[in-house]
Amino acid sequence: MGLLARLGLSLTRWTERWVPDSWVIAVLLTVVVAVLAMTVGGASASATLNAWGNGLWALLALTMQFTLMMVVSYACAVSPPLKRAFVWLASRPNPERPRQAIALMAVFSTVTAWLNWAFSLVVGAAFLPFVVRANPHVDFRVLVTCAYVGMGTVWHTGLSGSAPLIIATPENFLIKSGVLTEIVPTARTMFAGFNLFYAVAAGVVGVLVAIALAPKEKQSVRIAADRLAQMAEPGEPLRRPATMTPADVLEWWPGWSLLVGGALLVYFGLQVWTVGFGRAWTIDNYNLLFLAAGLLLHWYPKSFLHACEEGIRNTWGVVIQYPLYAGIFGLMSYTALGSVLTHFFVAASSPRLFPVVVYVYSAILNYFIPSGGSKWIVEASYLIPAGQALGVSVPTVTLSYAYGDMTTNLIQPFWAIPILTVAGLRFGDIMGYCFIISGVMFLFNLLALLLIPLQM
Repeated sequence: MGLLARLGLSLTRWTERWVPDSWVIAVLLTVVVAVLAMTVGGASASATLNAWGNGLWALLALTMQFTLMMVVSYACAVSPPLKRAFVWLASRPNPERPRQAIALMAVFSTVTAWLNWAFSLVVGAAFLPFVVRANPHVDFRVLVTCAYVGMGTVWHTGLSGSAPLIIATPENFLIKSGVLTEIVPTARTMFAGFNLFYAVAAGVVGVLVAIALAPKEKQSVRIAADRLAQMAEPGEPLRRPATMTPADVLEWWPGWSLLVGGALLVYFGLQVWTVGFGRAWTIDNYNLLFLAAGLLLHWYPKSFLHACEEGIRNTWGVVIQYPLYAGIFGLMSYTALGSVLTHFFVAASSPRLFPVVVYVYSAILNYFIPSGGSKWIVEASYLIPAGQALGVSVPTVTLSYAYGDMTTNLIQPFWAIPILTVAGLRFGDIMGYCFIISGVMFLFNLLALLLIPLQM
């Protein structure tokens, strides 16, 4: 992988030197969009400021939804039953056949990323030490790459896909601003036949490439014994005290978890029965299901609450950044800038090539704004109208965006931090492998988007 590895490492060094924290990027993007609103959009300085201010708090509900998604996903990932499952699963590969461990980790990352991106990052980091201990001959760099691979291949096609969930949720910000006139159910996006086939194919391609990257045993770089001993498993569960006060008894009584978790599941089941799974699967019901799962997996309320307390530390970025992206959405929606950008994309493309244009544009922008939800807030207000003007349906535009949003995750160190922290590696140690997988997925996605139905 010589040349590609060197290119990947060069890109990593450039990123670490020049790409600042994501909050700073959000501020810089706000300034750029404000200038465009005044120049290209023709808005006055006061009108631009008003548009920005009117948008600032438009996404508080969405901010809470994504915050809760991250918290309950973390709680599920660090639950005691999963830790026991890790011990059994990590022992399945033959220690003398390192490619089996590579395949296991790649499949594990792919499946969990399809279920939930935040869950995948945490559970991948938690599962990694178990796999390394059970398979000491595996190449450590490739294994860590495999723990991250699902974020670049399938996550936005799956159950936690930000863009499909947003447009499927009643009273979302796109409906309130007039970009959409009605919700677009997930039956037409993440559960559409094309997307399900794509998810399977993309997942298989990613896993096969990851397996192919495994070096011969003589060339493998194995983890040092001292580093292996230091590898911590995230989310150590809270232990019940030996002696409990009456308040402790109430806080640890599993009946509360069973009562609330069971009620949540029954409510979700009634919704599915009434409107069907494709319409019931929204951000709110997604969070409802993971909340119920977290309560039941931890069983003890005190353990679940402790895990949520740990998980909420990872959500500060969403809380502090989403008002800025809401302000950018205001600049797009409440000035003429959104219309100007819509006309630009219509003029620069054709119906058949528009999904490819959206894909490439979103992939590039994702390198600087590595958040599917944040970036969709910025792009949806002009990409959806442009697609409609060209005769490309909203689901097709949304999926084209989603595929682009995933591809450059593999070469952006932001989301790899939880796994790298546990592994004790720098992103440069795995960048060469990530760069190769990302390149293969880029070619695969271009072909997929030339075949995607324009009406879904």
